[in-house]
Amino acid sequence: MSRSIVIGLVLIIGLGIGSSVPAATSWWYNTTRASSVLNSTNSESASTIDDLPSVTYHFGLEHGVLSVIEGAPGTSGRVIVTGLNVQAWPKEMLDIAPKVEFYSLDEVQSFIDTVNEPLWRE
Repeated sequence: MSRSIVIGLVLIIGLGIGSSVPAATSWWYNTTRASSVLNSTNSESASTIDDLPSVTYHFGLEHGVLSVIEGAPGTSGRVIVTGLNVQAWPKEMLDIAPKVEFYSLDEVQSFIDTVNEPLWRE
């Protein structure tokens, strides 16, 4: 066989495998998972997604000590973490922190990590 025929066959086989493997894995994933509320035809159960409580977090700042509080900014809620020293934070970040609303504790940690980067302290 010539080189171009061999290359063509390899490309065709590669494309076939490359397109069938993702389709097979997504099919396998769908068969092993329970059906979600969105896949059901019952409109009552689909409307309950909006009724799920969404937990938000914000910062509270008192006397240079930062606290992570559950709830929207400006509301009082359960204190998650307190005692974060923010004396080394830039003034701009201290002004922004109590106004920001976070939707997960990972976002809170990311914000804290970002502010603590050496770039902001220059």
